[in-house]
Amino acid sequence: MATANPPGIKCTAEECGQVIERIRLLYPMLSDHDATAERARIFHALGNEKRLQILALLSVRQLCVCNLVAALGGAASTVAHHLRILEEAGLIVARQEGKFTLYPLDEAILRQYRVFDESLSQEPVR
Repeated sequence: MATANPPGIKCTAEECGQVIERIRLLYPMLSDHDATAERARIFHALGNEKRLQILALLSVRQLCVCNLVAALGGAASTVAHHLRILEEAGLIVARQEGKFTLYPLDEAILRQYRVFDESLSQEPVR
């Protein structure tokens, strides 16, 4: 005995199975947990207005936390929290220079996801 389709679904179980198989062929990364998790981290990092502002500032030049706090306002701990999320997503890299930690962008990842295309095509200010 066939079971009823959920509301809004107008295909047979066989048709739904074919659709799912086609999706898996078109998007093999959906079956790759690591690739899906990486994309989720990136989109999570990009899904916050403050983090997008930080990326925009870093697209001009690498900055330290104190520079970012001065530009954005707010607490250093909040900026550091956002930087940690951006770093975990691989969008920025922490680089020690003396007693300061500078945060340059990983431009390859940002280009891959087309974040700030127009600003990344320009020569950075040093």
